[in-house]
Amino acid sequence: MRILSTTALFLALSTAAFAQNGPASTSSSATAADPAAASLDYVALKDGLMNQNKTLTGDVAMQKAIVKRNQDLLKEAQKLSAANQKLIAEKQKLNEENANLEKQRAALAAAQGDSSVAK
Repeated sequence: MRILSTTALFLALSTAAFAQNGPASTSSSATAADPAAASLDYVALKDGLMNQNKTLTGDVAMQKAIVKRNQDLLKEAQKLSAANQKLIAEKQKLNEENANLEKQRAALAAAQGDSSVAK
């Protein structure tokens, strides 16, 4: 999006410079009549483009840093997800084991209850 606005600004500046100087046949006479103004326009345009380039370069560097950080976070999330899956599987095994032990306890209690009735 920033590149689009930069391109639009460049085109606007180019169009303004062309409209100010007129067609190619009169631009040479306008430049010859006032070379200082043309030089100032060039310097201003150059400075503007250099500032935009500096800003965009900074933005690109920041975007690259964000992408790198996101990749690191993704790797960390994948590791955590794998560990979480292992814990879920272990919890399921423990729940099954608890259910089996509960069945054994109920059977033992029933057997003890039957023994006390038989006495």
